[in-house]
Amino acid sequence: MQKKMAIGRYLLALILVLGLLLGENARAFAQDSWAVYLYMCGSDLESNNASATDNLREIQKVVLPDNVKVIIQTGGALKWHTPGISSESLGRYVYDRGGLQQVAVLPNASMGDRETLQGFLRFAQENYPADHRMLVFWNHGGGSLVGFCQDERYGNSLSLGDLRAALTAVAGNSTQPAFDVVCFDTCLMATLETAAALQGYTRYLVASQEIMPENGIDYASWLGAVAQNPAIEGRELGRIICDTYMTRCQQYEAADMANMSVLDMEKLPALQRAYERMGREALQQANEYPLRLFTGMDRVANSVENYGPNSDDEYWTNMIDLGSLAAGMEDLESSLALQKAVEDAVCYRVAGKYRRYGMGLSCYYSLDGSIDSVLAYSKLPQASKNYQKLYTQMLATDEQGQPLYQFDLYKLMDVPVSWDEDNMPMVQVDPDDANAISAASCIVTSWQGGEEVVLGSDAKVYADWDNGVFKCEFAGQWPQLNGHVLPMNMVEAHPDYYLYYSSVLLNGRNYYLVSAYDEDKAAFEILGARRVMHDGVPERDLRQLKLGDRITPIFHRLDGSRKKGPKFTLTGRILLEDAVLPDGHYNYYFNFEAPRNESVTSLPVTFKVTAGEVVPEN
Repeated sequence: MQKKMAIGRYLLALILVLGLLLGENARAFAQDSWAVYLYMCGSDLESNNASATDNLREIQKVVLPDNVKVIIQTGGALKWHTPGISSESLGRYVYDRGGLQQVAVLPNASMGDRETLQGFLRFAQENYPADHRMLVFWNHGGGSLVGFCQDERYGNSLSLGDLRAALTAVAGNSTQPAFDVVCFDTCLMATLETAAALQGYTRYLVASQEIMPENGIDYASWLGAVAQNPAIEGRELGRIICDTYMTRCQQYEAADMANMSVLDMEKLPALQRAYERMGREALQQANEYPLRLFTGMDRVANSVENYGPNSDDEYWTNMIDLGSLAAGMEDLESSLALQKAVEDAVCYRVAGKYRRYGMGLSCYYSLDGSIDSVLAYSKLPQASKNYQKLYTQMLATDEQGQPLYQFDLYKLMDVPVSWDEDNMPMVQVDPDDANAISAASCIVTSWQGGEEVVLGSDAKVYADWDNGVFKCEFAGQWPQLNGHVLPMNMVEAHPDYYLYYSSVLLNGRNYYLVSAYDEDKAAFEILGARRVMHDGVPERDLRQLKLGDRITPIFHRLDGSRKKGPKFTLTGRILLEDAVLPDGHYNYYFNFEAPRNESVTSLPVTFKVTAGEVVPEN
């Protein structure tokens, strides 16, 4: 009996202790506080489409508890559509349990200036401290070199250097990160260089490698998750942001090329060490075997996912997938460790079907072959000295402007192209010359009104690098939109899909049409159209084609000048499909590229199309 009573007293005491502990934990969870700092640079997204206003409305749908607040700074737009937000000043607002309240009005200043960001961070930190803090940037983004938060009034953007300087000025060099999460509701900022700028200041980075559609992240969903559970961890919040973003993209028919990832910043030092190891090894090989290293690396860089337009008609972000670059550089012993470090650091990732080969984090690579981009890279916070040296060496010239490492493609301009036994174009080059080629594609031109007009390029080229043989399965067909030939330039080739850009006037305005060819379906899919921009950042709006749209194809002549094709109106079913070219005479060239982004074309072979029949000529 006494033993049973002793056991009973012990159990009662244990229950009381557990109750006290659970109660304390419950109260601790309930008392966890969150402050979301939202830096909202409206720009043309707000002026033209009221996109910031839409997101502010979403935020105000969430009923917040007393321990969750959103601190907002607005500016950067010529016109704000939210009642009470002035376009002539910077505004500071707090959204909490009591609703949206203005707490400060400041003279207008550029949201793309580091001092403006620094002032906002200091104001928010001093007046709205919290157990957990999150920093959100709302606007355009252009990748590591271009930066983010472009102010429409002043025409400048925040660089990664500006970001780190502002954080350092406000948060100092604390051993504890100032933020649980830093999230970019901007394009192209899930980069290694962005992470380096944030090192020590956040536990998690949430961003997209790709151009984000204008709908952006789902504020009501992720802020609602914080409101329901203020004890939520940054990693889980990042996952919710990613998942709800993809759901939102699906609703707006913009999910196919969308992606977003969560980077665990605790793993960043190990990732940086692995990156530097591969950089040192690559630099060593470049000193010994420059042609082999640079050509091999460029072949990999041109075969992996790259983000942003990255084309001669637009501008170059020079951002490629880091994990895929590492995976492709298998001749370097350090490459596998870098690939694993990326996999370890990217703790969550979502992606559409035409962005499924990326690994969640981009890095700079000189796709455009420009020394200016290397110089811009060198100015970034914690830019890699090894890769800076590597790319500088790849692009270096002597006093006469000649490359120190000559990739002599120009002899290939005289290489003749022939038709093989299956009437497919082919070219044979010396195997040693093939070592200087980093990419091969084809160019098809047509004769229109006595002048040669480029229809586009395609990278569906079979390359036997060892023997210098290049072939293409070309049967005289070309993609046509509702029966009209389009300019089609392949920008990415993957094992089971290809991506294309087409320059067009859409209802009189410059756009580029984005499409994909799915090998499994043996069909094209139109992903949408984006405005052509000339200010260093891509347009976020992905517009779907509609019946009644007026399309004018924009072709190029061989000298690079533009030529308008026949205008047509979309009627019936909107369909992009391969079809035999219209009757006429055509030329077919092979195009060869080198790591300096130099390119040359072979001599052409000609063919004519008569009544749907393709006839090879010389």
